[in-house]
Amino acid sequence: MAKKNYYKILGVSRTASPEEISAAKNRLAKKYHPDANINNPNKAQAEEKFKEIQAAYQQIMKERTSGYGYG
Repeated sequence: MAKKNYYKILGVSRTASPEEISAAKNRLAKKYHPDANINNPNKAQAEEKFKEIQAAYQQIMKERTSGYGYG
């Protein structure tokens, strides 16, 4: 199974600053948050995307703080 490209999920480059990554995560999380999609017929897909965004952000931050995967 191929490794997910967490940077692509957030729409940022591998050289993005922590601030840029955080801003991208916040923008996407707001768009796909379950509370923002209550009446959306694609609510389940939005919720899955929201979870994917959160996981991508956490993984990128984990890799960067451990010194692995930066740059």
